[in-house]
Amino acid sequence: MKTQPWQRDPEAYDFQFTITPLFFHLDVERHVNNVAVQSFHTEGRLRYLMEVLGAEGIWCSDQVLLRPRRTVTQFLEETHYLTDVQCAVKLVAVDKATCRFAIALFQNGECTSVQDCLMGAWRDGQWQALPASMFDTLSTRLGDVPELAPWPDFDAGPETDQGYPCRTPLEPRFIDQDTDRRLGELTIARYLEQSRVSSLDAMRLPGLGLLVARIDIHYLDWPAPLHSASLATGIAGFGNSSFRVRSGARVNDVLVGLCESVMVLMNREQRRPTPIDAAMREAMAASLVRG
Repeated sequence: MKTQPWQRDPEAYDFQFTITPLFFHLDVERHVNNVAVQSFHTEGRLRYLMEVLGAEGIWCSDQVLLRPRRTVTQFLEETHYLTDVQCAVKLVAVDKATCRFAIALFQNGECTSVQDCLMGAWRDGQWQALPASMFDTLSTRLGDVPELAPWPDFDAGPETDQGYPCRTPLEPRFIDQDTDRRLGELTIARYLEQSRVSSLDAMRLPGLGLLVARIDIHYLDWPAPLHSASLATGIAGFGNSSFRVRSGARVNDVLVGLCESVMVLMNREQRRPTPIDAAMREAMAASLVRG
């Protein structure tokens, strides 16, 4: 999925506000963690909807849940601590069932990440039409539609994870619930991150690092309560210095999220991509997606 030139321009967006990265957003690489970056995009989408529709029913709801159906986050630069981040949001499409947002983060004048987000309405265990009032209001706010990149070729079904060979059990926690007592959006992202990280030990060698270039998540279910969880991962393919990791998260034995991550192998000293050699490919052969 190619970033469109307008997505890197803060003036192309309809709504902006400032976020301050906190110390606990940092990871072992000492920059803002990729899930924390995704949380900034989530915050942007919520703030936009509250500005346009009002807060009631947006950040919490006992009926229709407004949730992402798919997000594609592209990481262009690292996001760092001690410098504010400008979050910019633009509504780019709306129909009876979904609305689509483009969200970008800017730090020190540079675009650090962009996200395409397709949102829907979840009720009674399935996706429903958007509330009529929401559809009407968003339709009036939709301006000129910029050029949009097509979604990546990554389909999701209830049994897609069956060919992922690396399996990890997980214990759900109280904090994994959101304000609606459902599995949280960022919890799904965290589960999928854990699934990815726990399967890549063979590529963690001295002098080398792994950079996340893109994270594509399908959100499939929003269960409650949370009784059990499990993760599954597999390598979907190798490039010269990059590779694709596919991950699935199940809660109560129901597939709740599927993810494809594009990872880049980096030379830490040179801070440049480095080829994935034959020994690494052989070491990861048992982790290849089956079927």
